Amino acid sequence: MAQSNLLMDEFLEEKAASYGKTVYLTLLAVNLIQEDASVEQAVTVLEQQGWGVKIKRVGEPINMGELSHLIMKALNIPGGIMYSIAPGPRYASRELIYLRFVDGINNPTRIPSGEEVVRILGRAFEWKEARS
Repeated sequence: MAQSNLLMDEFLEEKAASYGKTVYLTLLAVNLIQEDASVEQAVTVLEQQGWGVKIKRVGEPINMGELSHLIMKALNIPGGIMYSIAPGPRYASRELIYLRFVDGINNPTRIPSGEEVVRILGRAFEWKEARS
C-alpha cells in the first residue's frame, strides 16, 4: 500500500503524466497487477494483454489518445461506430469526450498532467461501476 501511495503522490505532481505510472494505476484499478508490482512490471503485463495499445518506455509522457485507448481497453468500453471500425487513440479520445470523462476539447496528442489522468480515471471507473 505504501508503494502505491508514494507513486500516487509523485504522479499527482507530474506536469506531464508518465506512461509507466499511468499504466500502473490503470492496471492496479482493474486488478491486473498487485500494489507491490513495479511500474516496469505493469508495462510488461500490459504488453501481455494483447489490447493493441502503444507500448512506450515507462518515463515517456502519455498523450490523451494513448490514455483514452488504454482506458477503453482496460474497462472494456465498447465505443461508438467509428471506434468499432477503427479502434485506436483517435476514436478512443473522441469517445471519452462523448462520455464526459474529459473536460473541454480532447486533442489526442495533448499531454495531460498526472492530476488530470487521475481525474479522468476516476470518472471512467465511476461510469463503469454505475453500469455493473
